[in-house]
Amino acid sequence: MCWVKPPNDLSDKGRAVEEWVDLHFFRPIGIRIARALQPTGISADQVTLWSLAIGLVAGHLFAYGDRWTNLIGFGLFIVSDIFDSADGQLARLRGTSTRFGRLLDGISDNLRFVNLYFHLIYRLIQSGYWWPGAVLLVAAAGLAHSIQSAAIDFVRNAFLHIGIGKRGELDLPEDLRATRPATLLARFGGRVYRDYVQRQAELFPRSVKLIRDLRRYPVTDGFRQGYRSRQEVVLPLCAWLGQNIRFAALGAAALVGHVSAFLWTEAVWMSLLLVVLIWIHESNATVLGDLFDSERHAYARVT
Repeated sequence: MCWVKPPNDLSDKGRAVEEWVDLHFFRPIGIRIARALQPTGISADQVTLWSLAIGLVAGHLFAYGDRWTNLIGFGLFIVSDIFDSADGQLARLRGTSTRFGRLLDGISDNLRFVNLYFHLIYRLIQSGYWWPGAVLLVAAAGLAHSIQSAAIDFVRNAFLHIGIGKRGELDLPEDLRATRPATLLARFGGRVYRDYVQRQAELFPRSVKLIRDLRRYPVTDGFRQGYRSRQEVVLPLCAWLGQNIRFAALGAAALVGHVSAFLWTEAVWMSLLLVVLIWIHESNATVLGDLFDSERHAYARVT
């Protein structure tokens, strides 16, 4: 795999929250695709669907025990992720990034893995696994994956929103109550997204309380700096729960012929790491909330 030096004008989400592999491989290739597509009539949502189609084929190839077939599947997952990077960059280049586009991107990611998990059930059963055990293991890994993805998405967007001062893609449950999409598909997507945001709020109640307080009162640069110094410690943990490490673990487990090791890693070890991440993030949110209350009361006395 070749590594590409990241150009300075990458249309990234925010360098503070980007993984090294994304900045040096996926983003540089994705921005080239996005620039090539920018003058065309191809939409970012269409690129998302390309990523989904390639990812579905990649997942199917992991149903087989042949290592070369798995290697092709791993390569297709990389291609799928390149297009997954290109769609968001294309939307940001055009200034057409929307909540529906982010939702479609999230659904595409989920469908790629749901497809993969169903094929892994088939592979485990074919290799002699007791079928109820195979279903339970895959279900546990899939549930853990869903929670882990929601958590790291919240941590990264909260860091951009509070620590950097960018709006980013951070939503709270109350941000979605007033919206009423016109079409049936949009309403279904909106319901899925509301459930996703609600799950994030349940995982990080103290952080959500802090964000709500920050929306009502002015935030100083000193507080943002304090937030960054405390919460940036959890960003490396996000990388260990992210998509890049997940695909790498899948490829390694498949090549040695033990895909169950990938599923156990997701269901157990990555879940334990998630508990550590949430505990640190929420503990910091409590301290930062007390600090912000002190700043707010001091500000009120002065004014």
